[in-house]
Amino acid sequence: MRVLVASAEDIASQTISRVLRDDYGFEETDMTFEENPVYRLDASTILITINHDMIHSGYLEQHFDAEVFIYCSRHRAASGTPALLVHSTGNFGPHADFGGNPRELSVSAPSLVSVALKRLQIEKNERDLIDFDVTLEVTHHGPTSMNTPLLFLELGSDERYWRHEEGARAVAAAVMKCVKQPLNGEASIGFGGTHYASKFNKLVLEKGVTIGHIAPKHVLNEITIDIVSQMLNRSAQKITRAIIDWKGTNAENKAVLFPILEDLEIPVVRAAKL
Repeated sequence: MRVLVASAEDIASQTISRVLRDDYGFEETDMTFEENPVYRLDASTILITINHDMIHSGYLEQHFDAEVFIYCSRHRAASGTPALLVHSTGNFGPHADFGGNPRELSVSAPSLVSVALKRLQIEKNERDLIDFDVTLEVTHHGPTSMNTPLLFLELGSDERYWRHEEGARAVAAAVMKCVKQPLNGEASIGFGGTHYASKFNKLVLEKGVTIGHIAPKHVLNEITIDIVSQMLNRSAQKITRAIIDWKGTNAENKAVLFPILEDLEIPVVRAAKL
């Protein structure tokens, strides 16, 4: 079963949820969760609403035997730039200010992340959302502790766009691609660059790369073998290589990272060589 997750606290989430119900035939069931109706598309897909922020929802697998959780979320940015985004979740460092646990990664769903990004780009073009950025983000925020694969699809970046109907339809279309996409095939992990992973965006959109967890440049000087092991093992698909954004890493980053990758015997490839 694939469980789509919305939040009653999240305006964008509610906008996306309404589009899913109105446009894709989700029907209200006689079940509730946290006193909110549960909607069903078919025997393998339901839509639930929780009553608090989704970054603190690490308890969901205690209630649902899911193959994957697909979160329909807002994205907040000070710039307010309209955006359609997707990413895996986790905390690389010693802090967990935005949910989950320190130094813990969720189970990534690489094929879903990649198909979602491609669908968001198609939707941007088809819906003429010329002001919207389509963005793959690096791994960040909670939840982190569940053993069920998950991903976040997001509509940003302020209240004007959290209510944007066409933006929400673009995210809903990507969600529905994720509902049908199998969790199989080999995948990569990524290192380097900024929070908005432009190099890895291009690899997914132009080269067909399937990507799991991505660690940005700013965490690499303190990255540990345990976290890199989680990037490899906390994945619903087999990770076969590490892709390095070479220009998005400096010498100090490489001095920390490369011995770890060598110890773990993971093949390394420069992004520019793909």
